[in-house]
Order: sequence, then structure tokens, then C-alpha cells
Amino acid sequence: MDPAVPPRAPRLVTRSFVLVTVAVFLGALSPNLFVLASRYLARRGYDPDAIGLVMAAFMVGSLSTMAWVGRVIQRGHRALALAAGCAVGAAGCALFERADALWGFVAARVVQGSGFAAVLVSGSAYVAEIAPPARLAQALGFAGVLTLAAQAVGPAFGEWIVAAAGWRWLFWSGSIAGVAGAALGALLPPIRDGQRAGAAAPPAARATAAVVAMALSGFGFGSVVGFLAAYADAASVGAVSPFFTAYVAAAIAARLALGHLADTRGRRATATPALVGHSMALAVLAALSSPWQLVASGGLYGLCHGIYYPSLQAQIVERAPADARARAVATSTLAFGGGAFCAQLGLGVVANAWGYPAIYAIAAAAGVAAAGAVWSGPRDFV
Repeated sequence: MDPAVPPRAPRLVTRSFVLVTVAVFLGALSPNLFVLASRYLARRGYDPDAIGLVMAAFMVGSLSTMAWVGRVIQRGHRALALAAGCAVGAAGCALFERADALWGFVAARVVQGSGFAAVLVSGSAYVAEIAPPARLAQALGFAGVLTLAAQAVGPAFGEWIVAAAGWRWLFWSGSIAGVAGAALGALLPPIRDGQRAGAAAPPAARATAAVVAMALSGFGFGSVVGFLAAYADAASVGAVSPFFTAYVAAAIAARLALGHLADTRGRRATATPALVGHSMALAVLAALSSPWQLVASGGLYGLCHGIYYPSLQAQIVERAPADARARAVATSTLAFGGGAFCAQLGLGVVANAWGYPAIYAIAAAAGVAAAGAVWSGPRDFV
């Protein structure tokens, strides 16, 4: 080989990579169609407390399942776990369509959340095994692009379905998407723990800084999805969709254009400034008074999220022993989701006492703490 010619980067996009990312997209589309479920429940006469109970049941199902899924998929095939997660999510959509009482809706949402947890954990675990070690963060970032796309497409597609065919077909469409995802998952070749050869990983404790940072950044995410819509109304800045549109667009662009940075520049060097930017975006929301701030904050938030999330996840996964990478994926996902859940559960009290801006000041401080955890972590946080 000519030493003047740089070696070609190992191939990232393969048939299996495409199949798993599309399957995860379909599995993620189902719950993102159900963003509209709160509107459906309100039109059926349910009060905000009941609606909140139903919508939060999804997160309860998801968080309570993630750790269990991580243990289960280490004993079997990730592809089958992904297919099963899509199928369970599809069943939850069908149960919701058939429900006619509050606790029926709650149970359906718990089932949906459990299925989505299996989709996220097994999909990421599958990608972590088939990805070239030198491109792990980039692979995890690319694999999450279609999940982000589902966040943007789901509500818009759902509103079109409701207008064209009614609520029943919205719920059945979620079920159809889940069945399609299960079919694609069944086509994936099986992958077992340790299939990707490599040196023994350092002790898992060395990923503690990344896990803490993931939870603190999830806290900021929970403040956005849990309260931003109500805050925008209170601040009289109009619709909140410009934030989410800018967020998704910037996050996808970051993962596609900058996804290589964590692998080539290092985890610490990319995650730390991205978490500082995450904090700055939340600080902008703390002073929200104009629609342009939603766009600016959403764009900055999405850009930073698209950089730090795969970097932190890659750090957690690569520090795990070869036979524990699935649990490491579950840990990273659970940490982020747990942080988001804590924000949604606890920041309402803050808003009642001091107003919505206080929520985002606290969330911004959590982002600074996340950056500090990464920067002050072990020196081999590469």
C-alpha cells in the first residue's frame, strides 16, 4: 500500500445498517403519531389530569422496561428483540383504539412504552455490534437520524390522517407501522454479544461521567417536551412548532455532517462544548419573549444534541465488556429517559412557585453540570 495514500475508512452503511435504521424509524413512528392522543382524549371530555396520566403512562412503561430489555437481549438476538418491540408497540396502538375507559387508555400507553423501549435499546445495541469500532459514535448518530425524523413526521402525518380518515385510522396507522417494523427486524441477521472482536474494555465504572452527563442532559430534554408548549402560551410567543422544527432539522444535520467528530476529535473534546451549547439554548428559553427565540434556541439545542448524545452513548458502550454492551446501551437510554422523567415529574412544582422561566434556568444549570461531569471525568475519556 502506498504510504502517501490514507487508508480507506471502514464501511458504515451496509444492508443490515439500513434495515435496522428503517425498522427503528417505523417503531418510533408509532408513538410519535400518538402525540395527538392528548387532543383525542380532550375531545372525549377527559380533564388535564386524566390526559396527563395517560400520556405519562408511556414513559412509565418505557423506563420500567429498558433495564429488563438490556438483560434479555444479552441472552438472545437483538434482531428478534427489535422485531418483538415493534410488534408490542403495534399491539399497544391497537389496544388504544379499542379502549373505552381511562384505565384502558393508560394500559395501552404502558404497552406502547414497553415496546418502544425494546426498539430503542435493541436497535442501538445492534448498531453498536455491526459498526466499525473506529466509527462507533458516527454509526450511533446516523442510526438515530430516522428516529429524529419520526419526531418531525409523526405529528404532521397524524394530523393529515385524522383530517382524511378520522381518529380510528390514526391509531391503526400506528399499529401498521409497528407491524412493518417487526417484519424488517425479522429480516436482520442475528447478532450476539461479543461478535465484534476487540480488546478487552476498561472497567465499566470509567463510564460514570458519561452516564451522569446523559441523565443531566435528559433533564433538559424533559423540560422542553414537558413544559415548552404551555410556556409559549404563557409568554404569548405563538406556536411552539418553530422550536421543534429547528431542533429536528439541526439535530439531523449535525449527525450527518458532524457525526465523525466524536470518533476523530475525541469524546471529551466534542461532548463538552456541545453540552455547554445545550445549556445556552435552555438559557435562551429562560428569557423567552419573542418567536425568534424559539427558532434560535431550537436550532442551537438540536445542533448540540446531535453532537453530544451519540458521543456520550459511544463512550458508555465502548467502556463496557464485550458481553455487556447491550446493558450499556440500556443504561445510556435509561439515564437520558430517567432525567427527562424527573424533569417532567418535578419541574411543575417549580413553575407553580416561580414561573416557567425558572424551569429553564434550572435546566440550563443541569447542562453546565453535565459539561463539568464530562470535562472532570477520567483522563481517558477520549
